[in-house]
Amino acid sequence: MSEESNDALDGEINIDNADNQVWLMKVPKFLADHWAGSQGSIGKIRIKSGDNISLTIQVPGTTTTEEFQLITTPQNIENQPLKIFSEDAEGALALEGNIGLKCDIKMNLDSPTYRELMKTRTTAYNTKTRVAKTIDDNQPFLPPRPINPKIQVSTAVYAKKKPTTDKKERKSEDQVIDSIFDAFHDNNHLDIKTLVKYTDQPQTWLKTVLNKVCIFNKRGPNKNTYELKPEYKNKDEKK
Repeated sequence: MSEESNDALDGEINIDNADNQVWLMKVPKFLADHWAGSQGSIGKIRIKSGDNISLTIQVPGTTTTEEFQLITTPQNIENQPLKIFSEDAEGALALEGNIGLKCDIKMNLDSPTYRELMKTRTTAYNTKTRVAKTIDDNQPFLPPRPINPKIQVSTAVYAKKKPTTDKKERKSEDQVIDSIFDAFHDNNHLDIKTLVKYTDQPQTWLKTVLNKVCIFNKRGPNKNTYELKPEYKNKDEKK
């Protein structure tokens, strides 16, 4: 919200919808971009039972639909109230309601849409942005003048070079999560070394993201390995 909007909080706010309960949904970037350019309906919510909620949308660029499961987290409105505000073109503010439910979209790792998304992201990430260009020069080529070979002995002490480290480019959290899900497509348990190699991410940043979607096994037959949290595993995953 802009500084002008913050100043407007001291004035009048439309509270006609103050008692409404709204949902806060976190969606992947490709879906947010699709919705931003959509007109009218953007999808259908189906509440089957309790926390079994799904979202059906039309796949961008096609006439087919795809269903996504929603991972829900109820919010305590009384103790930790979170509210939604809106602002119109004239800067007028309105209270749209209280957040009663937080939702995360669970991607189907086997869906053609997800596989195509991963392929597109990988291609874009690996595309070279620098192009070598030959510069025409009409100046005549002058070969270097030969020099007399001399044996020279240097007494300078050179500091031992430190081994160079492979600095990996840090991707966004959503991109790393997608790579993690893809890595676990054929394996239930992976160690940090394998995940670093697969995602091509700095280990410290990768561990931060892993803690959000994975469980680290400290003991047992799968000691020192990661596995996806139950809510992110495919229903048809082989145990």
